[in-house]
Amino acid sequence: MADKVALFTLLLSILFAAPAALAQDGDTVDRVIAVVDDEIILESDVMLFVQDIVLRNRDQYRDQEAVEQLKKQVLEELINQKILLSLAEDDTTIVVEDREVDQTLDERINSVTRQLGGEEKLVEYYGKPMRQIRRDFRKQVRDGLFVDKIRSKRLQGISVSRAEVEDFYRRHADKFPDLPERVHLAHILKKIEPTEEAKDLAKARADSLYNLLLAGANFEQLAIANSDDRASGAKGGLLGTTERGDLVPDYEAVAFALDEGEISSPVLTRFGYHIIRLNWRRGEKINTSHILINLKPTKDDEQRALKEITALRERILGGEDFAEIAREYSDDKETAKEGGDLGWFDLAAIPSEFRLAARDLKTGEVSEPFKTQFGIHILKMLEREPSRPVDLNRDWEFISNQALAEKQDRVFREWLDKQRSKVYIRILTGEE
Repeated sequence: MADKVALFTLLLSILFAAPAALAQDGDTVDRVIAVVDDEIILESDVMLFVQDIVLRNRDQYRDQEAVEQLKKQVLEELINQKILLSLAEDDTTIVVEDREVDQTLDERINSVTRQLGGEEKLVEYYGKPMRQIRRDFRKQVRDGLFVDKIRSKRLQGISVSRAEVEDFYRRHADKFPDLPERVHLAHILKKIEPTEEAKDLAKARADSLYNLLLAGANFEQLAIANSDDRASGAKGGLLGTTERGDLVPDYEAVAFALDEGEISSPVLTRFGYHIIRLNWRRGEKINTSHILINLKPTKDDEQRALKEITALRERILGGEDFAEIAREYSDDKETAKEGGDLGWFDLAAIPSEFRLAARDLKTGEVSEPFKTQFGIHILKMLEREPSRPVDLNRDWEFISNQALAEKQDRVFREWLDKQRSKVYIRILTGEE
């Protein structure tokens, strides 16, 4: 049961994380391997998850027998997902709003972008433009939210008593791994941003191109000669057909408000200034062209941020309070309000740049400046807690949460088994 619970939880977590790049090649013959009422599951659906799980847990799936067993488990869980999605869609009290999908989609894209080291590497990894990546993720995100909501609804009101927590601890005491080393960190961030002068120059360049268009200049020719988006620029600025949610919100808000053939004044997004032309719209689909004037930071901008944060570090080493400096100067406005406090983390689980900077810091020490995709940081080690065994009294909240999760999974599985008994399920072998 524990293995099935773990797999089910993992599948829920990667429902909108499994890379589309892991799908089978387009030339590979796919086949139906299961039927759930009037829905089908393809072999490629299973392999999408299997390959992702194997990549995350290489040591566990070194031999083919283990992989074959995993395929069977994944198929069972995908059958469960089909059933849950059907129930969620039939339940009018379960609603997934577009804004929820957009927010979760942005978080998912940002997370994968951080893992791969930037947006350009993300596009390279998937081998498709960002708008297509967003579209591929979008359905997975929506399905994941539906499944999560129906599960949450079924588990409302479930709790564990003290006796249940103590019983859980007795049953698992010899199985708990030691808690990992934890660190309590604060940081100061200086973003690497173009100067106001650079922004003004980019805006002036975009305005100049817009005025040429108003005077009758050819959009395609201007895009070919001037757009910093080289891929679309080579096609006269054509981005092609996209659906709502595929592109960044600032771009879409303007594009969806245009009349067909209308050209917008320069629009600022995180990529720079866009001049947008709406070619056509069909419901929630639009076809647009654009001319992009980049707003990318330069090496000089990076050096300026490094110089600023180095000066702040010198002030702290000279005796000024880290928290006060963070409140006044950090560009991370959320943590700045808390004196730069980031909270507690498992040292092994934090991003590699932070882990390397924090690894050898003693309590109270401040790191050298280091760079991430967000800018230049310095860290302060507020506290360190070494790895240690789990203790019932000291770690009551942790153990209680584990006991609750086990109980919730058991209750949910029992309910799900009843739902499966009401559904037509057929698993097809290779001979059929």
